[in-house]
Amino acid sequence: MEGIGMLNIEYFFAHLYQAVSGVQVDFSQIPVGGLFLLQLVAIFGVVTSVILLVLTIHFHIRTLQVEHAGFHALEAALHAQHSTHEPKNSKWEGVTVLASSSNESDWRRAILEADILLAALLTERGYVGESVGEQLKNANPLQFTTLDIAWEAHRMRNALAHMGDAFPLSERDTRATIDQFRRVFEEFDYI
Repeated sequence: MEGIGMLNIEYFFAHLYQAVSGVQVDFSQIPVGGLFLLQLVAIFGVVTSVILLVLTIHFHIRTLQVEHAGFHALEAALHAQHSTHEPKNSKWEGVTVLASSSNESDWRRAILEADILLAALLTERGYVGESVGEQLKNANPLQFTTLDIAWEAHRMRNALAHMGDAFPLSERDTRATIDQFRRVFEEFDYI
């Protein structure tokens, strides 16, 4: 068997035409110029298809590269924003540090400091009263959804302030009270 010297496009199209139409093609009936034109159209079609395929692959790869670079740029921007983000209330940061201590006196101080922040919040929001208790009494529960939680946290502060070291304070109670203060502060976007 000898190697194929060239691609016989006329033979391919003749068989294709015969398969579609069912008519036998006689190459002797087709003028040489027509075969040449048919050959040029076929070659042009194959070359154009290959070029378009290469361009499609190139643009797909390039689109993926741009999306990937954009994702990393967005991620870097978000990271930079979070790393330079100052806390809304640095005093609250101090409260959380005290609350996470292993020392009971730090826990007591954290609750007292959190109540001081609550007093500042209530005053800033225009709640009327001489003390935090009076301000909470005058608060409207429809405008202050965490009012009951604020009362619970303030009661813990009062117990600590009035009983001092005689009031037993556990780490669990401290975490629960600090969490109550946190929920109140988050409602008013204070921390």
